[in-house]
Amino acid sequence: MNVFKNLSAINTNYGKDTQTDQAEGLNRTAIRSLEPANVIMYIVITLLVIGIIIIYSTSSAKAAEDVNPMNITFLKHVAWVIIAITGMLIMLKTDYHYLQRYSMVIFIAALAGLVVVLIPEIGKVSHGASRWIRFGSYFGYQPSEVAKLAMIIFMSGYIAKNREKMATFAKGFVVPVILIGVVSLLILKEPDFGTSMFITAVSFMLIMAGGTRIIYVIFTIIASIPHIYQIMHKFPTYQHNRLLAFLDPWEDPMGIGYQIIQSWIALGSGGITGLGMGESRQKLFFLPMSDNDFIFSIIGEEFGFIGTTCIIIMFALFAWQGIRVCKAVPDAFGFFLALGITVSIALQAAINIAVVTGSIPTKGLPLPFISTGGSSILLSLLGVGILLNIAKQSENADDSACHVADNRSFVT
Repeated sequence: MNVFKNLSAINTNYGKDTQTDQAEGLNRTAIRSLEPANVIMYIVITLLVIGIIIIYSTSSAKAAEDVNPMNITFLKHVAWVIIAITGMLIMLKTDYHYLQRYSMVIFIAALAGLVVVLIPEIGKVSHGASRWIRFGSYFGYQPSEVAKLAMIIFMSGYIAKNREKMATFAKGFVVPVILIGVVSLLILKEPDFGTSMFITAVSFMLIMAGGTRIIYVIFTIIASIPHIYQIMHKFPTYQHNRLLAFLDPWEDPMGIGYQIIQSWIALGSGGITGLGMGESRQKLFFLPMSDNDFIFSIIGEEFGFIGTTCIIIMFALFAWQGIRVCKAVPDAFGFFLALGITVSIALQAAINIAVVTGSIPTKGLPLPFISTGGSSILLSLLGVGILLNIAKQSENADDSACHVADNRSFVT
């Protein structure tokens, strides 16, 4: 009888252990689904789908007026999204430490692109600026977009390599500032003031996070004020117009203030819930760049305040998850690389939304993952792929540490 009682007790305990293991397995699965890599993937895919829907909506009206019945803008965007997702998956499977090894090569290649695009026979002029290198009628790339990611990779490698010297004036400030200045000046020659300032801001953020003394930056800004004042007086006409449109768009509502006024009309027309998908009126040739820099206005018109708030929340969640990845990275290069990619995408989204709402002057930066523009989508998703690889490697390192701890506790 004692034997049967013992067997019964063993079976009961075994059943409880099995149920406990199953519950723990379900909990781990639920927790795993909320890991930064998975959340980032959910957010990016959602934003890509939203972008495809909105671009189909905005481009259909233009295609209807064209003699060519094919919606070329939409088809090009879908093709670039497919290419970009492929690139993201490749970077997801590629160890990010390889980027540190080849960071100098990547930087030199980006510089070469910025020089080549300035050659009149090669660079394609669009909206008064030489920003494109074209391959045929439908495909091309913007070297300045490549420079965004290349600078993050290079500066992360530089900081990781010179970690102990970043507080010095020469290694921690002079060398990085010269390199940043070369890239920024080449982009200013296109001219592309917004991208130049954007790359400068992200790069300075990285070197300050890497240990550069803030006092150097402050003195440099103070010393640069007279030079900046002179540059502002030499701005091209379009830059002056952007500033005037920001200060008082209603002074010239059919001229320099037209775009921002039409953007406000789109956002205001949407109200709380929007006019409905595909029902935008501003996309009917009223709002310029409605499928690119000002696509956020169309989202507001069709999906209202609720839709725009959801977009802002998703980018905020992206930034939060990116910071979570940074906190879990075991090495310096991975930390600065993840930080740079996260800040770059989140800051670009914030600037785009600020421009569309009239909070700052027009900068010409697309909304990540949503706006048209093959170079922007490709480089953004390549950055996401790198960020996901960093997150996955950090998770694997944490899992290994947990397994070691579990084995030690089992032995003891």
